[in-house]
Amino acid sequence: MTAVSNAGPLIHLAKIGRLNLLKDIFNEIVIPKTVKEEVIDKGKEKGKPDAFLIDSVDWIKVMDDPTNADQLAEKVGIHRGEACAILLAKSLNVPVLLDDSDARKFALGLGLEVVGSVGLIIKAVRLGLISKEDGLKDLEKLANVMWLSVDVYEKARKVIESL
Repeated sequence: MTAVSNAGPLIHLAKIGRLNLLKDIFNEIVIPKTVKEEVIDKGKEKGKPDAFLIDSVDWIKVMDDPTNADQLAEKVGIHRGEACAILLAKSLNVPVLLDDSDARKFALGLGLEVVGSVGLIIKAVRLGLISKEDGLKDLEKLANVMWLSVDVYEKARKVIESL
């Protein structure tokens, strides 16, 4: 299975040492050129270790940005990378990996399967790729590298504990 990713899940999972979960769950990740420039090119320019890590794997494929991404981003009020990821996922009929709530709502409205960084940890526990204990530790690590509301954190914690 393939999934299309925006910047957030790539960066967050790389920062907590769990980038490999994307390969374990989906086998192949596709990113739009805009996301590559944002995550890898600009990240490497800034010396970000996660950018080098993301660039080093061979299962992340880069595709050209969809032509109508700018119009969509402006119309819907989301970032260009999010619009590109959503349009690519829609055209490929695969899940899209997004963390931003506005982009997630829009993608869900298009009928796409949407998974965020927290959801990827939950999915990994559910699939037996990591233990519940590691899932809870990873959730804590995520809370240190991205903004999570108390509600989202608590809900995710309860889901992981119930698995």
